[in-house]
Amino acid sequence: MFPIRLAVAAVALVFATGLQAQGSQPVKPQGAASSPSKTGGTERRASLPAKGLFVGDQLSAQAKSSLTDLILNALGLQVEVALVVPTGPWQLEGSGKDERDLTPARLQAVKRFLSERGVDPKKIYVESRIDDSIKEPRLDLQILGRPAND
Repeated sequence: MFPIRLAVAAVALVFATGLQAQGSQPVKPQGAASSPSKTGGTERRASLPAKGLFVGDQLSAQAKSSLTDLILNALGLQVEVALVVPTGPWQLEGSGKDERDLTPARLQAVKRFLSERGVDPKKIYVESRIDDSIKEPRLDLQILGRPAND
């Protein structure tokens, strides 16, 4: 249990220092934080390509469908951590008009969608893995939790 708390604290620090800007200001990349331990827990994942992910600063219908599938796949889990991980060559200095632009408003749209579907907003963290060596940007999502006790 202690490694999970330590990892959550590290991810929370990355989140707290990386998403202070409002509107369509670019998100600054942060150092990678440790992912929570999967020991004894269950993980659900989704990886969404940047192309077609957003319409302006809102999620596209296709992205909402993919995220809904992830949420449905995680039903029955007591969510401990939900990670939103932008991976690849995202453009951080963009205006939010290009599919590769990553802005706080776009990340907020993802967080809002997850929280409106039952994920506690206090358990949603963003961990940037901006990497120009990867060919196409994508948004990876991980939901980590334990089976809920009925």
